[in-house]
Amino acid sequence: MVIERDIEVPMRDGVILRADVYRPADGRWPVLLKRTPYDKNLPFGTLVDLDPMTAVLDGFVVVIQDVRGRASSDGRHQPFDEREDGYDTVEWCAAQQWSDGNVGMYGSSYHGATQMAAASTRPPHLRAISPIQASSDYHEGRSYFGGAFELGALLTISLGTTAYGSFRFADLDKDELRRLRGEIGEVLETLPQVVLQLPLKQRLGRPDGVLSVLTPWFMDWVEKTNSDDPYWQSISLENRHHDMDVPSLHVSSWFDQFHVGTLRNYEGLRAGAATEEARDNQYLIVGPWNHYPPRTGGQGSIRVGDVDFGRAAKLNMDGVQLGWFGQRLKGEAGAFRQRKRVKLFVMGRNVWREEDEWPLARAVDTPLYLSATGDSGRLQWDEAGEHHAASYEYDPLDPVPTHGGAHLVLDSAVLQGPVVQTAIEERDDVLTFTTDPVSADTEVTGWVHADLRVSTSAVSTDFTVRLCDVHPDGTSVSVCDGIRRVGCEPDHAIDVRVGLGATSYVFLAGHRLRVQVSSSNSPRFDVNPNTGGRAWDSEEVVTAHQKVYFGGPDGSRLVLPVVPS
Repeated sequence: MVIERDIEVPMRDGVILRADVYRPADGRWPVLLKRTPYDKNLPFGTLVDLDPMTAVLDGFVVVIQDVRGRASSDGRHQPFDEREDGYDTVEWCAAQQWSDGNVGMYGSSYHGATQMAAASTRPPHLRAISPIQASSDYHEGRSYFGGAFELGALLTISLGTTAYGSFRFADLDKDELRRLRGEIGEVLETLPQVVLQLPLKQRLGRPDGVLSVLTPWFMDWVEKTNSDDPYWQSISLENRHHDMDVPSLHVSSWFDQFHVGTLRNYEGLRAGAATEEARDNQYLIVGPWNHYPPRTGGQGSIRVGDVDFGRAAKLNMDGVQLGWFGQRLKGEAGAFRQRKRVKLFVMGRNVWREEDEWPLARAVDTPLYLSATGDSGRLQWDEAGEHHAASYEYDPLDPVPTHGGAHLVLDSAVLQGPVVQTAIEERDDVLTFTTDPVSADTEVTGWVHADLRVSTSAVSTDFTVRLCDVHPDGTSVSVCDGIRRVGCEPDHAIDVRVGLGATSYVFLAGHRLRVQVSSSNSPRFDVNPNTGGRAWDSEEVVTAHQKVYFGGPDGSRLVLPVVPS
């Protein structure tokens, strides 16, 4: 095997990007390309998705390139503006003497974004891609969720990974570099407290602060709140699905923040890719993991949050990806062993199941109505009768803490995934509504949402909803959740839809379903000050009196895609 470092790859505008090439010593081979902003010399930039050594032994050339303006590559970095550079690099790979002209792209998170961006330009030699945890829209589902800013995740990404790759390009003396490194550690180590120091801009948006100096694009993310802004539209993938003509293996996790985007990419390309061949060759895998799926199989089980999903949850993703590319780039029939287009891990039963489609046509959207008996919140399959309301106070300076969920907040600060909710459900500002024990296993697979009838004393506020599985011993474990930011007339009832993302979960016989309703989830989301302003640039906050209405045909409800047994 030959490893060549810092090979220069010229772009159409003359800027030089640099790549490492891992290849067999002789011959012409199909090429697997990964483009990273995380430094190809570090394990995080090289090994997190696929072991290049294993790929070379399987008969591939692997090219790992630093994207524009990162680590060894020249130019100015602009996140997600990767279309032209992706095209140029694919075609460069195809033209090298060690290449047989067949190029595939792989990688997770931002590496998945570079694949989708390149695919939207239709490079002639791009034969297949395998984007893992790739967003479809960099506003909703990545930077914002239901209008709330993904503050904790974007601070984690910017300071925990991206900032370190910017030091090479920062014209700073040693004292300034030392100061910025110290600021990174200070913010991340005290994240839950930092996000409540309002206005956030005073601490996080200083011109000489670490975000402004090392990751200036963070200011675009936080200040460009409208999804129709040309900034977001220029990098969105959802309006480019019709431009793509490449077979794709999409991979995501039920507890990854970007699972919504990955599922939207699959749905969009399956329905609207540029060619029939591309539409017919979209595949999907969704497992019970966090942001990075397990790369190899072997012993041990997968534990996420407070739940152990067993050994079955551990896929050999190196083998899956190499099988996919073996079939697509080498013509090795049967190398990719997934028989149907969709492979889902069904939690609760903790088994894999293959399907012909996503979402499942046989799933029936089924309402569960919020109601109350005395002081107890109830969740029932039949329409609630009498009209009632439950209320709570939302104080932006005492928010409900992030505790589990599909997020990317620093895992040393808050837990990710399915997490026991005892401490959350004991709070006075969290309403809970619970079913009777289900008499038979009840499967929920698909998109989940809640339709709430609510009012607030504020001019702007948030509403959050979380679905939980309550075990026979009373332990409540989170399944999926969402948030919606609303502007409204004070004390005027409005209808609010809250998306909870997607799941595949079986509530076993004897378990109960529970819904939590509240108004905050911090540090994942920026708190809503309830004033019409934003936590970023507003110091003033007010406590809001929130009401949730139930009963009758327009009462609040959770809507679940129930799969008939």
